[in-house]
Amino acid sequence: MNRISRMVARMYAPAVVIAVGGFATAEVVTRTERAFGEITPQRLASLSFLLAILLGTAWALHSSWRLYRWARGRELRCACGGMMSRIRYNRQRQKYRKCLACGSKSLEGAHCGSA
Repeated sequence: MNRISRMVARMYAPAVVIAVGGFATAEVVTRTERAFGEITPQRLASLSFLLAILLGTAWALHSSWRLYRWARGRELRCACGGMMSRIRYNRQRQKYRKCLACGSKSLEGAHCGSA
């Protein structure tokens, strides 16, 4: 698997996990056969699965938007050409970004010459 394929898999994997988790939750709720107030288990299962599908779709759309921006050159890039993640903080509370393709980390503002 090349770096760009790995980057795309890392971006879309959470959407798939959310959808599968919603399906698993719906199965568990259906099999409990215990009513929660006036909501039947089948209704609660369908609502939980619908919520998971909506969240997974929103995540996938956001990932698609970021990939579109990356392809147009509007997202930060690593030296390998991959897309950089959101800002994170390490143990020393320094800002850094991680490449979604190769996994390398770079400190935010480390190459900047201004104070």
